[in-house]
Amino acid sequence: MNEPKVKQMQAYDVIVVGGGVAGIAAAVAAARGGAKTLLMEKSVILGGLATLGLISWYEPLCDGAGKQMISGIPEELIRLAVSESFDNLPVQWGGEQESAGRHSTYATRFSPTVVPLLLVEYLEKNGVALRLDTWATYPCMERNLCKGLLVETVGGREFFPASFIVDATGDATVCHRAGVPTELGENYLTYTTHVLTQKGGEHAAAGNFCKAREWHMAGSSLTGKGHPEGMKKFRGETADDVTEFVTLGGKLALEYVRKKGRNERDLMTLPAMPNYRTIRRIVGEYEFDGTEHEQEFENAVGRMGDFRKKGMHYQLPYTTLYNKDFPNLFAAGRIISAKGEGWEITRVIPVAALSGQAAGTAAALCQKTGTVNHTLSVPLLQEKLRDAGVLLKL
Repeated sequence: MNEPKVKQMQAYDVIVVGGGVAGIAAAVAAARGGAKTLLMEKSVILGGLATLGLISWYEPLCDGAGKQMISGIPEELIRLAVSESFDNLPVQWGGEQESAGRHSTYATRFSPTVVPLLLVEYLEKNGVALRLDTWATYPCMERNLCKGLLVETVGGREFFPASFIVDATGDATVCHRAGVPTELGENYLTYTTHVLTQKGGEHAAAGNFCKAREWHMAGSSLTGKGHPEGMKKFRGETADDVTEFVTLGGKLALEYVRKKGRNERDLMTLPAMPNYRTIRRIVGEYEFDGTEHEQEFENAVGRMGDFRKKGMHYQLPYTTLYNKDFPNLFAAGRIISAKGEGWEITRVIPVAALSGQAAGTAAALCQKTGTVNHTLSVPLLQEKLRDAGVLLKL
């Protein structure tokens, strides 16, 4: 068999792999930093788990007790999400009275089908080149330096040279294949669908589309309640695991459907990606573990709360975004160096976007200053982040 030819593509300063919220934030931050930036996404819809996975709830940007913890691009994204979509943003955080929910946190539901369209426009406005239906299969390494990405497309195999790579894949595909030390997570079986019922139709007729689109989560809760008794946990590292996870979850959803009359409900949407929470993450220079409440870091690149608890305050250390043995690779989103409770805190939408903004800003600065991830001036990075509206101090 003849080896397929590899088409040489144009070079970029920064390539971001993964079009979820972390990748969107990283790409926009890099482009705003003056870097020639490309965002690659393997599907044809942006938003990752937030949209494709139907987890269309933007977790709180506050600490649950009235203090805003996250701003910058993550706040831009929540505003973007509600600009053309239904929402239930509380009035005190800028929501409208008629749509506000009973909660008081800086959080909202949004349309997982409208938001991807807005994200494309957002990237275009910020000068980010976009490539969909592109699988970044292998980082091409020269020792521990990544020279670019070998990708698979419908048009064949292609090679994109790059100075810096931000891995925002959700499963650390690029970092893992480059040789960066990684750790696997474990996942309960969860399968999210959106349902339309007669009651939901009544809400829609009354103009309340937020209540018209009902969530149904088959399988487990965050804590494992509902995970089938005796069933293993899932890791998401193989196609076999993904297939089993999705098909078993689909069977649970079908059980729910069969309990309802066929004229009483419809499934509006099925998840277009598996609802894994933690697949694989890097082992970086610092491993955030969730014990760092109120701890201040000299290299902080943002601050955050814990979406599950009130009044928790954390800083995100820059050293969670890279492993210094791989000087031109950055991690963003749920693959950063965070373990245990720290992984739960950092994997959600606002914090994923926060780490994305930090990684993208850092990559662009490295390109501009001729440095690499571990030699970049942290005070300079912090200055750029503050200028972009990122909150750093606890």
